[in-house]
Amino acid sequence: MKSAQNKILQKGFTLIELLVVIGILGILATALVATIDPFEQLKKASDSNLKNAAVEFANANLRYYTTHNAMPWHATGGVAGCGTAGAISAVALDAATGAPCVTGLIQDGELKDQFDDDDNLTSKIVLTGDATTEVNVCYLPTSKAEQRSPLTKFDSTGTERAAGLCGVNGTDADNCYWCAAL
Repeated sequence: MKSAQNKILQKGFTLIELLVVIGILGILATALVATIDPFEQLKKASDSNLKNAAVEFANANLRYYTTHNAMPWHATGGVAGCGTAGAISAVALDAATGAPCVTGLIQDGELKDQFDDDDNLTSKIVLTGDATTEVNVCYLPTSKAEQRSPLTKFDSTGTERAAGLCGVNGTDADNCYWCAAL
């Protein structure tokens, strides 16, 4: 009779065994979260959205130019309120001189209506363009991967910064922009 009782009592796990397994799973989960870094992944996603929007806006300006033979900020043939004196310099797309550019390109059919729905997106993209055909649409990356990219080497006007300021070992990497330039 005693051996039957021992078999019944030995069917489960002890509290110590369960705690050890839970502890090991906790350590593995912590290591996985540290490896993946969810906040960095969110920053990468945000940077990806900004990059896509910057490229789309630069392409919209190019399409506008091919149709009107002038950039949207050009003094003649441009969009009213977009830029001053035929140029635009480091203006956020949601600013007083940037928003008319977005609105004009939407009305002209070069951008989708939803482009300016996300103020967080348009406030982080800056536009620079000269009186001819130069366009620089830039954003300041927040993810480490994009900050270290060799293409993140410009100031907010799209001018390439001096060597050693941007990139992996850059001394001023926090102020380096990624730009879509035409």
